[in-house]
This record gives sequence, C-alpha cells and structure tokens, in this order.
Amino acid sequence: MSFRVELAVLSEQKQFCRFGLTVHNLTDQDLTNWQLQFIIDRYIQPDSFTHGSVEQVGSFCRVTPDTPILTANQHYYCEFSIGTAPLRFYTDGLKDALITTDEGTVTYPATLTPIVLASPYRERSELPDTVASDLALIPKPNHIEQHDGHFHLSASSQITLQASLAETAATWLQQELSQLFNFEVQTIGQSDILYRNNPTLDEGEYQLTVSGSGVRLEAGSSIGFVHASATLLQLIQVNQNQTLSIPYIKICDTPRFKYRGMMLDCARHFHPIERVKRLINHLAHYKFNTFHWHLTDDEGWRLEIKAYPQLTEIGAYRGTGTPIVPQYSHLNSVYGGYYSQQQVKEVIAYAAERGITVIPEIDIPGHCRAAIKSLPHLLQDNEDRSQFRSIQHYTDNVLNPGLPGTYEFLDTVLEEVAELFPSQWIHIGADEVPDGVWLESPACQKLMADHDYQSAKELQGHLLRYAEKKLRTLGKRMVGWEEAQHGNKVSKDTVIYSWLSEEAALNCAKQGFDVILQPGQSTYLDMTQDYSPEEPGVDWAAVIPLENAYRYEPLAEIPDSDPVRKRILGIQCALWCEIINTQQRMDYMVFPRLTAMAEACWTNKPQRNWEDYLSRLKGHLPLLERQGVRYRQPWK
Repeated sequence: MSFRVELAVLSEQKQFCRFGLTVHNLTDQDLTNWQLQFIIDRYIQPDSFTHGSVEQVGSFCRVTPDTPILTANQHYYCEFSIGTAPLRFYTDGLKDALITTDEGTVTYPATLTPIVLASPYRERSELPDTVASDLALIPKPNHIEQHDGHFHLSASSQITLQASLAETAATWLQQELSQLFNFEVQTIGQSDILYRNNPTLDEGEYQLTVSGSGVRLEAGSSIGFVHASATLLQLIQVNQNQTLSIPYIKICDTPRFKYRGMMLDCARHFHPIERVKRLINHLAHYKFNTFHWHLTDDEGWRLEIKAYPQLTEIGAYRGTGTPIVPQYSHLNSVYGGYYSQQQVKEVIAYAAERGITVIPEIDIPGHCRAAIKSLPHLLQDNEDRSQFRSIQHYTDNVLNPGLPGTYEFLDTVLEEVAELFPSQWIHIGADEVPDGVWLESPACQKLMADHDYQSAKELQGHLLRYAEKKLRTLGKRMVGWEEAQHGNKVSKDTVIYSWLSEEAALNCAKQGFDVILQPGQSTYLDMTQDYSPEEPGVDWAAVIPLENAYRYEPLAEIPDSDPVRKRILGIQCALWCEIINTQQRMDYMVFPRLTAMAEACWTNKPQRNWEDYLSRLKGHLPLLERQGVRYRQPWK
C-alpha cells in the first residue's frame, strides 16, 4: 500500500508557527481505524490540533484522527501550532512517518515529502577562491622554518626509536603510512625516520626536522611524539611516480590550550564501535587530546553496567512495544545498541595509543528517561505529581533526589564507570533540568524541609554534591555542564563545561571554577553549515558556516593579562546526533569544520589567518579523500 505525508508551514511569527499536515491514501482500498505516527523535534500544542488529537512523548507523536476511515485515493488534513522560531531548513520537518491500523499491529510505511517552508533563508556564504598551499598543515604549527629540497622515503626506509615514550606514536605512524600511502617501513634498513627523546620539551610539545639526513621527531612526552607524527603525515607528498617525499623543514610547536576536545553523542543515535574509533583517529590527526563520550540520555543508555543489566537490555533499545517509544528515526523497527565493557576498554586503549583521553558522560539528574524506564523499582517515584516538561518534551526524565534508590543507582554506576575509565575526569551532565520538577513529590519536599532548602535548584545541587563526593572517594574529579553549579552546592573542584554562551563561561570562571569552552554558537557541529534550506542540521544556537567556525576566538574581549584566563583550560567542539545516524552524515557535519576548531585549540592567535587557513585547507583535502572522508565541499 502507498501513503504520502506532507507538512507545510501555513504562517509564522517570531516564536509561533502554524502547520498543515496532509496524509494521502494513494491506494484503491479504504483504511479503517487508522492512526498516524510521526517524528518531529518540536512540541505540538495539544489544544491547537484540528480534526483529531495528538499524543507526544519526546519527538514521537501519535495522531488519532476524528475520521476513522481514510478513504481510497482521498486524503486527511489537520492543522496544529508550535511555539517555535521560523523554520528555515528541510531537516526541520518530519523525520519519519508511519500509518498503523488494528491498534498498531499492522503498519504501513509512509513517504515523506520535504516540508514546505514559509521563509527559507535567502542568503548564502561564499568562500574566496584560493590556491592550494604546498605546506597544508592543520592546525598550523606555531613556528616553521622551510628550506629548499626534499627528503625521499625509499623501499629501505626504517623507523628507529631512541625514546621508549615514542613506541605507540611510531606504531601509529607505521599504520597510517600503510593505510594512507600504501607504504611499508622496514624492520631492517636506513634509519630515515628517527624518534629521539628531548626532556626539555613540555607535555604535548614537539620538534620536527626534515633534512638530507632524514626525519627527526623529538618530544618529551608520548603525546608529543603523536603530535609530531601527525604533522609528519600531513607533510608527506605523493610524487607522480607514487614515491613519497617530505620538504626540508624545521617545526617547533606547542599547543595553545592544554585541553582540546570533541564530544560525540552516542545516546540519541548509536554509533558502532568502528565509527567511534574512526573519529578518534581523525582527532589524533588534528592534535586533539580528549574524546568526550556522551553515553546516556533520555533516548538510550549505551554503556554496559554489570550490576544493572536492565540498563542495556531495556534502556539501549527503543521502538513500538518497548518501554522506550521511538525517537528521531526508525518508527517501524526496534532500534538501538550499546557498548560492552570489553568494547569500551578497546576504545580506551585505541585512543590512548593516539594520545587521547576518553572522558565518559553519565548524564544526571535530567536526561535520565532511559535509566528510569530500565530501573523503575529504584528510580520511579509513584507518589510524585509534579508537572514539568523538559526541553526535549518529556515529563518523566529526571532522577528524584528524595528516593534512596537514586543514591543506590549512583553509587553502583559511578563505581563501575570509575573502574572502567582511567580518565581522572567523569562527566555527570547536570544540564536542562526543567522548571516544575520535584515540587509535588512528598519525598523531595521532606528532603527540602530536612535541609532547609528553598528551591528545587538546591535539590539538584544536593544530588550533584553527593555525586561529586562519591567520585572523589573513587579518585576522580567531577566535571559537568554549566548547570552543575546551580544550587551552589558543588565545590570549585568541579570543572564546568560551558555550552550556553561565553558570558556564562566567564561568570563561572569569575566564581573560581575551571572552565572548558564549548559555546553552542561556535562549536556545535550539528548546526547547519550554511543558509541553504537543503543543508542538514539544526540552527537553534546558530548557523555555523566554515568561516564562523574558524573565526571563533575564545574570550576575544578579555585582555590577555586578565587573570580569569587562567581558569580557561581549553576548548571543545561537540556533535549531538539527533539527526546523525550514518557515517556519511557524520562526515558531512564534522568535516571540514573540525579542522577549523583544531586550529582554535592549538594555534596561537598571531599565527591564525582565515585566508591562509583556506589555502592550507585546499591543499589538505586530498588527504581527507585518502581517508575516505565524505566531507562537505567548502567551495561548492
């Protein structure tokens, strides 16, 4: 059977849109007692719905029409309103749709047509044409001396180690030479590539010299040798006869920021282990040193916890007939997945070989719907009558600080996470706890009375202070989104990741918190990359073309001499994955903007130049192609 669903914007104001939705029955058979399911990431005002009713959980909507028969070759039409800014992109529309009958036991897929937008963006960003640089190094090193001539690698070239700290870096270089250039170094031969210890160099710092006598990589740390290897890989030129050469050069380089990270959301959509590793390998090429792994959220729990197998048996999967209804995609199937602890160890080891620390995120107290649905006997407060709706449209996704089971859950999970991850930092989320939560919970009201708390934010602070103390007993430091300091209960030992704005970051730093900068307006790679309505992504924080990403200058208005800068540990970019569920879409959203963010993290301000970066990027794109990256064409 054939069905088509159309969505059109009928009218729009600053924070209000009216929509018309049409379901076409393109068959010659009537459909009786039918319903429509669809996915939309905005909240439909229930009392605005015409010709039927709508139920919504998160992004999942179920429409019961006021006419039980969808007549053959006819259509059904309804209207509804959403309190949203005007829609500009096709990905703002429906994500999936399904027709059901017989109380959902029979399903029919529906074809979606692109949303009819009332006011798509008219502007476009354009990049100036540029000549590809022969020295296509990203991020740009902070000191370069180039000389005439090239060193040629030969069939007898060998990697020689004079520093035990360089073993993993040399192994990685060997692997990348083989994979990218089909070049195999010898176990016996000429010591053309020499790793040498230099204890005068700081963590992450390196020196790279290429001359007639070969390639010399020096560092005083294992990660410094990885960074040197990454630069060497970008210097390699493939000649017409397929031989490899490297320009004579001397590079002295050190990172601008100590922390250089990227966050990947694997909760909204599950990314297989090989996709995660592939991204980590890219991060090593651009001298990132931290991979922030977002493992739990409302839509999925992705980490095996041996004490609570229900978290992955139930919480890792969603679909019709499961405790977690479909979200974002896959209406007609059960969707999900999780990482076993053995797989996590594999990823941690893989990242460590590339100089990258893996920081896990277990999101509390909000964004916990998958956990609550998995462990209702511990985490569900049946007496709570609080009315709230989270920013992602859930009414049941927050842990209750008044339940003993909440603390039992936290103790058990954090103990396993702390044992599994060597990282000194554990991220506990803490963001987007909605207003109205806990106000009608007798258990929470008693807790407030016992401690003379005056607001729900203090309850959040109470819970997070407990988590902070628990992590401290496990030898870990708690980190969280900027809402972690709500309620004024956690200590200044907690590191704040600021996502709302740089102003929020500055406020936290002035209070004495160490801060990681991750402003959504500049660093969120799930934002659209241009103004064309065909561009995939979201734009609630901003549209982030490549130039905007490159020109992000942390705390640009704060003088270099201001002591508050000492609280800024570094920068992180992020890929939230509500609409990113394939390798192709991930590549498109990440590249080439990741290269721009890498330069913000690494390269000193005086060395950064937009036109120079574009020239290097054009020269760098062939290396991305060798890696099979399906990047967004910057000059399309």
